[in-house]
Parts: sequence; structure tokens; C-alpha cells
Amino acid sequence: MSLSAVINTKNAVSSNFDHKFEDTLKSVKFADEIVVVDMHSSDATVKVAKKYTDKIFEFDDLGFVEPARNFAISKATQEWVLIVDADEIISPTLKKRIQALVGGDATADAYFLPRKNIVFKRWYEHAGWWPDYQLRLFKKEVVTWSDKIHSQPRIKGTADYLAKREDYAIVHYNYQTVEQYIERLNRYTSHEARQREQKNITGGTIVESFSAEAMSRLFLHRGVDAGAHGVGISLLQTFYEVAVVLKQWELQGFPKSDNKNDTIKELEALQFTLNFWLADWHAKNNKGISRLIWRLRRKLGL
Repeated sequence: MSLSAVINTKNAVSSNFDHKFEDTLKSVKFADEIVVVDMHSSDATVKVAKKYTDKIFEFDDLGFVEPARNFAISKATQEWVLIVDADEIISPTLKKRIQALVGGDATADAYFLPRKNIVFKRWYEHAGWWPDYQLRLFKKEVVTWSDKIHSQPRIKGTADYLAKREDYAIVHYNYQTVEQYIERLNRYTSHEARQREQKNITGGTIVESFSAEAMSRLFLHRGVDAGAHGVGISLLQTFYEVAVVLKQWELQGFPKSDNKNDTIKELEALQFTLNFWLADWHAKNNKGISRLIWRLRRKLGL
């Protein structure tokens, strides 16, 4: 086996009370080397990391991890690289699968691994959060990250996906509190607003952004079926998208927009779309004549 486990860190010891950073390090001890790239932690992160590796490097803290990815990978010396975040754990079954792939079973140059997100104290499977595939296992020379926040890496070779199984998933101790989510939302949306293509922001643009994200998360990805967790996370993610659009507007100097017809048009479209998805939900969760009525209402958008 020839595997480097690469971990980027920033106050990993003190920032996640649902998870111990040391558990992350223990879960990747099977790798030939562990590489830690720290972004100037002020807690005991580096001290804990030194118990498991002497390959610890520093990188400037830019507020998000993507710029440090390529630097961290460059410090790996093995043929294969396993990317693990400081709030994640490699499960025993996933460990065995990775060992088998790196040991000779691999038929691709890179692998997307499913990720099991623990959000607000529970495994979150709805609203597009499962299987949450992440490109995390690959031959060193075939993957390059962009410096943009939440960007997808570029792959020069072939790629494959591990089976969508819970025991094959990276365990991710994600958002623990609403405050934590909002703090990251504020930080991440500022970066994303600067990076996205600029567009003319109107009242209609804002409503359209809300509608697209909310309907997708609540209904298409079944957030509405997951109770308070599903609705809460769906709306938080919707506010994320709206915040990006509003911060783009701010970067443009808050230009005035008097296109009221555009706003009303998008609100009417939101009403029609909401009616469609509500009827769709009822059509799938009712029987007999009631189901037929809701199917008709779905078709008509009533």
C-alpha cells in the first residue's frame, strides 16, 4: 500500500464539541503517512497532531479550505492521497475498502466517497445531503483543486464512485448549532459573492433565488419529509443562496431597481411552483379519489 492521508486544520480541537480531532487522526493511522496542513490554529490542534505525525506544515488562513488543498497534496509523498477533513472519520469498513483499492483493486485513478453528515445531532439524509459524494481518494498527480470556495476539483484521469452504503461513508460531524451555521454562512457567502459571475440584481432576482433553492431542498430532495431537521436545514440553505445574491448587490453599490413587474412576475411564479410541489406531495401520499384530485391540481398548478 502507498497512501498519504492529508488533513487541513484550523482550531480543530476547540471548534467541534461533537467530535474529537484525535479520533480523525486515529481513523487514518492505517495510511503510510499523515500530512497535516494547519492554518495558524490558536488551540491545541498542532500539539495533538504531533502525537500522530511529524509532517505538519503551515498555510495562511484565508477563511476557507480550498486554497490550501493543493499545497497539502504537494506535501504528500505516496502514490495515493486520501483527503480527510478535521471533523471527519474514516469508518472501519471504509478503511478496508480503501486499503483494497490502494492495494491493487482500483480500476480508476480517482474515487468519490459517500459522506454521512451529522447535522444538529442526527444523520441528515434529506434535502440533497445524501449520499453527498466527495472526491477524496486519488492518485496524487491526477487531481487539482481550484482556489474558489466550494469548487469542484479537476480530474485528469478516470473516476469512479464507491457504492452508496452507510458503512462506506465518511462520517462528517458537520453543523452542530444554528449559530455555527449562520457564522459560516456569513463568512462563506462573502467569498462566494465575489467569485460568482456578476448579474443585474432586481427584486425578481432575489425572489427567483429563494424559490429555486427552497423548492429544490424542501420538495425535490424531500426536506419536507424530515420534520424540523429537514425544513430547518432547507430554509437555512435557501437563506445562504439569498445572502449570496444580496451580497453581490452590495458589491455593486446597491443600485436602485424599479422593475416592480419583474418582482410580481417572480412572486407569481413562486406561487405556481409552490402549488405544484404541494400537489405533487399530496398525490404521492394519498390514495383513491383524493390522489386523482391532487394529480389534477398538480397538472394545473392549483
